[in-house]
Order: sequence, then C-alpha cells, then structure tokens
Amino acid sequence: MTTPNMTAPDQHLRRTPLRLALEKADARWTALDDIAIADGLGTVEGARHLAITDLSPLPRLGFKGRETISAMQKRGVVLEAIPNRAYRQPDGGLCLVLAASEVILLSPLAGDNGRLQGLHDTWRLDDGERTYPLLRSDSHAWFVVSGAKAPEMFAKICGVDLRLAKFPDLSIAQTSVAKLSAIVTRADIRDTPAFHILADSASALYFFDCLTDAAQEFGSTIACRTVLRNLESG
Repeated sequence: MTTPNMTAPDQHLRRTPLRLALEKADARWTALDDIAIADGLGTVEGARHLAITDLSPLPRLGFKGRETISAMQKRGVVLEAIPNRAYRQPDGGLCLVLAASEVILLSPLAGDNGRLQGLHDTWRLDDGERTYPLLRSDSHAWFVVSGAKAPEMFAKICGVDLRLAKFPDLSIAQTSVAKLSAIVTRADIRDTPAFHILADSASALYFFDCLTDAAQEFGSTIACRTVLRNLESG
C-alpha cells in the first residue's frame, strides 16, 4: 500500500534500473508524469559534502548530425558550436554539446512537462534537416555526484583531473570512469559542486556500486532529486 504522495515503481512506464539498490537504502517512490523516481534519501548538508543521486528516470534526449546545432537553435535551445561545453537552459535543464554534430538535452530537476518528448515527436525526416534524435533515456543512466569532496573521489576512479580549478563549471569530459566510458559534466547547483555523469544503462548497477565504493571513505551519502531541488532553491 502507498501513501497519497507515494507510488509503486511497477505502476509506471519508466523507472530506474537501480530500483532494488535504492529500496535497500530505504527509498520511497514519487510519481512524476509517467515515471517513478526515488525520494526520501539524503540531506542538503550531505549533498554539500558528498552525495550520489540517481536521476536515471528523468528525461534526456540526444540529437546527432551535421546540422544539429542550427536545428537546436531553431527550436529555442540555448547553445553554441563549442565541443565539450554545457549550457544551462531557461527551464533549468542542460544542453551538453559533445561535438559540433552531437548534443544531449537533460531535463530540469523538476521534470520537463513533455518538452523533450515533444522535440522528439515533432522531428521529421521530410524536413531535410541533417540531424536525427537519439533516445538517450534508453542508452544512458544518469547520476549526479555533488559536494566539496567530489573531485577527491573522482581522483580514485577517473583519469581526468576534475579538481574545481582545473575543470570549470559547465565543462564536459568524455572519458573513462571506473573503467566504463562516461560523459562527465560539471554543472554546479548554486555554490555546490555537481557533476552529472552519463554512462551505459546496461551497466548502471555496476557503475553505481563503483561510485558508492569510491565515495565511502569520504563519508558519502545517497541522495534523491528532492535534495538537489532544495539545493537549487537555496
């Protein structure tokens, strides 16, 4: 039985591959559109120190092709043709420019009210734009590692120097984390360092275990989307 504000993951079309691991951490589940997302984990103080948050149920969408940048600008996406650079969107989402021909759009923490699905559904081959959508919600799991200790943790499992002075806000590294290919984007939440990580969804549980193991010595916690939203609102 669920409380009025809670839900059961199996009642929703989209849920995280980490469901069982998060339930072991005493997660509850909140409904957001057609997804179930973990709730009731972590604190703002923990997220400012070091926390790992699973955002895999939230929408994300990629586009790839020669005219991707112009096609996105035509649709109101804020971006420039600068590889390995992220851009904050007016609605709170992120646009990751991986190359002049490829971007990934990440939903705001609050959800995007179907905007990304709309971008996917309104794209038409007949329009002749040299770009095409990629369903990154299916191919990539999405984590956020937040807190002042995050760069120290990454030093154990990532070959790129992610110290704050070396890896500025809105930088992107396409690299290896815990021996898996990953996209790491720094996008601070107010004054809290935050690193968004996209990695192969089929390896999500392994990747989550690697992150939590690497972070354990620093006194890390598992947090939820609500905690990050509280950070966002100050």
